[in-house]
Amino acid sequence: MDIISKAMKNNLQICEWIDAGTQKWELFVERVRGRQLFLFGVGEGMNYFLRNYGSQVHISGVLDNNAGIQGEILEVCCEAARQTGYENLIINSPCVLKKFSETDIVVLITSTNYYQVIERQVRDMGIRHVYVLLMMEADRRNYDPGRAMEDLDEIRRRYISWCCSQALEEKKLVMMIGVYGGHARQITRALLKERMDLDIVWVVENMHMDKPEGVRLVYGRNWERYAYEMETAKIWIYDDIISPQIKKRDEQIYIQVKHWSSITLKKFYLDDKSPVLTAEVEEAIRYDGARMDYLFSGSKFDEESCRSGFMFRGKAIRLGSARSDILFDKDIQNMVKKRLGIGEDAGICLYVPTYRLGELERTNSMEIMLDMERLLQVLKKKWEEEWYLLVRLHPSLAFGENILPESNNIINVGDYQDSQELVAASDIMITDYSSIMFEEAYRKKPVFLYAPDKKTYISRERDLLIDYDTLPFPVAESNEQLHRLIRDFDIEKYIENLNYFMEKYGVHEDGHASERAAKFVMGLLEGQGSGK
Repeated sequence: MDIISKAMKNNLQICEWIDAGTQKWELFVERVRGRQLFLFGVGEGMNYFLRNYGSQVHISGVLDNNAGIQGEILEVCCEAARQTGYENLIINSPCVLKKFSETDIVVLITSTNYYQVIERQVRDMGIRHVYVLLMMEADRRNYDPGRAMEDLDEIRRRYISWCCSQALEEKKLVMMIGVYGGHARQITRALLKERMDLDIVWVVENMHMDKPEGVRLVYGRNWERYAYEMETAKIWIYDDIISPQIKKRDEQIYIQVKHWSSITLKKFYLDDKSPVLTAEVEEAIRYDGARMDYLFSGSKFDEESCRSGFMFRGKAIRLGSARSDILFDKDIQNMVKKRLGIGEDAGICLYVPTYRLGELERTNSMEIMLDMERLLQVLKKKWEEEWYLLVRLHPSLAFGENILPESNNIINVGDYQDSQELVAASDIMITDYSSIMFEEAYRKKPVFLYAPDKKTYISRERDLLIDYDTLPFPVAESNEQLHRLIRDFDIEKYIENLNYFMEKYGVHEDGHASERAAKFVMGLLEGQGSGK
């Protein structure tokens, strides 16, 4: 099954506001003649187009909204680029289109998942000739039902088989970084303090990410490069599910570190009964859980929830939360303040709301109901100092219609690379259902839960591992209630409740988890353990 067939299976080709009658190959070919063609959306759809049509048209440029790959040459992020002679095309921001007359260019959207958002974006720029690869291919298959340009699964099976015939590199470790960073970043730093001869590969979405010297970055959506690194590495350190298409060789060791710390609020994976848990996803989770050798956990509660959520059957290594070590670094706050232009004596409140499935499915945006300007006034009155509000949405979302107020004291930190540095720098946190709440609590800092949709979220959105009403944090369901809780806040009573809660769940962070993790990994590399 190819990428188009998979998308059509989920009816992704149906869009209410794009006229299907305009999305035909014959119209596209006519419009491209004499105009410059730009492909928009680096990924599987672009690979498909390049392999099957790349030799039939001249491509003037490639666009993507991901700033993390803008400026890279195409072959870094797209495996089909070299096959078609387009490996040296530079991936640009869509802003480059402003340099051209809207009538002189054609934009072909190759993304299959986000083409609707991209189509509106390009139309808003005044571009007249916009085509969607998925819709054109779907139209073609309506009158040629048997048409499929490639069997992607078979292509990948053959490639994986070849990769597995290559020698295993005993000093290579592949680590998932993704949008969370977290454990792998800290474990890498600890490993490099002990050994400089390791080949450490980070699988990333942002090719401009800061990294230690000697670490190699591989774009996770360049499937061939990613698969090769995975199949030839001795150890995988991953914080998410690995695709079933990747084969685990007998000599390889798989360590699951998950992307939260030593305790999480929401049920996940097999225990998450939300609509995202399709039969296909469930099968992939069970398959992956069965091949995990080790789990790095931070508490008995953490281990038990992972054995259930991942269907993990391997050995749990209780060593704490590596991603949380940075929270105990006293120099981080001043570094972050300097980077963001915040005075040393000012207070920082970090607002970290989680996403709602409905928002993610409908718009990839989020409305913010928090009264930010009034909140800053309340904080200043309570603690008698200047305050800054840092706003960081879930990586899957952008801001909705309620954009940030124009204020020098309200800063969008959505593109700040390491969320843990923001937590380490903050004096107060406001969140709702994000498990990052516990990491602020490791430092005994105040956490307030602003959850105006508490009842509907808990009953309809996500199942929780912990009763929300037993959390050691003040809960507000309105701005007024939040302001009152801040005014009446008692730090001594708060810490007493916090200590009781952490003791109950067996969470004890000391800032040295990454050192223990690195020591364990080095033992595996030196043959002191086995992935069997």
